[in-house]
Amino acid sequence: MASPPPAGSSSATAAAPTPAPAPVPVTLEADDAEALLDDGDSALGSEPGSSTTSLASSITRYRIENGRTYHAYKDGKYAYPNDDMEQERLDLQHHLCSLTFDGRLFTAPIDANKLERVLDAGCGTGIWTTDFADEYPQATVLGIDLSPIQPTFVPPNAMFQVDDLEEEWTFGDGDKFDFIYLRMMTGSIGNWDRFFEQAFDNLKPGGFIEIVDIRLPPTAADGTLKPDSPLLKWANLLLKGSIIAGRGVDSAITYTGKLAKWGFQGIHETIYKWPGNKWPKNTKAKELGKWWRLFLILSRRKELKWFILDEGKSRKVKEIY
Repeated sequence: MASPPPAGSSSATAAAPTPAPAPVPVTLEADDAEALLDDGDSALGSEPGSSTTSLASSITRYRIENGRTYHAYKDGKYAYPNDDMEQERLDLQHHLCSLTFDGRLFTAPIDANKLERVLDAGCGTGIWTTDFADEYPQATVLGIDLSPIQPTFVPPNAMFQVDDLEEEWTFGDGDKFDFIYLRMMTGSIGNWDRFFEQAFDNLKPGGFIEIVDIRLPPTAADGTLKPDSPLLKWANLLLKGSIIAGRGVDSAITYTGKLAKWGFQGIHETIYKWPGNKWPKNTKAKELGKWWRLFLILSRRKELKWFILDEGKSRKVKEIY
């Protein structure tokens, strides 16, 4: 059974080099010998991120609810926690994407060695920001997030700032970016048109934006994902609530159209499949399924602070695992 694939989109503000053709879709063959058991172990370890001393104390005075901590800056704007458990999930997300893209930090057809300014929009724990800064020391890499959960000791060309991507972009100090990267931001932005408008305005001519995101609801090419599947029920409830809250987690299907609307050229989209667990025989697909299932488990253990429609009215619903 295949669960929702991430959709990677890259585009340029000016005529872009012709990107490599998309990989030919591969039909995954099930490994009958693989027992579909719970896989709760994780080979990933991460130390809690810490804020820099320059941050105001109010930004680090997190709200605590049901044992979980949430960002203080623009409190309530982002639905998910920022505690150690959530940071582990975000780092697992990075590992999953790294495995998907064979260790590449991006797929856009750019010469990263010529980049000067890079923006990681919604950087989370800052793991992509620091990895990119390590690999391309000539570039200044800025990570923006609502939570100051990034590490203190980072490469000298990496920096982090607490800011709201839905407000006017003032964090560039007037200097435009060569490359804007964002990952798994569906459900985080209420007005994607405004986001892409600002992204376009803050990119240098010929600059690139790359988006890696997940498509909901989940699908299965072989029809094995039935309407009464617990996974599909959960995804549909999450989707319904997020749309009512004004932050639909189905935004990935709109990206290419909105990018074109705001002037981006050379738009290219590639679809990757993430199996729902370890059933494929293919080694890489099996590994992806293993980590994706763990990622889903960690995701569902969060408090989902969305709204669902109840007889024409919105009411708050929490799912505490």
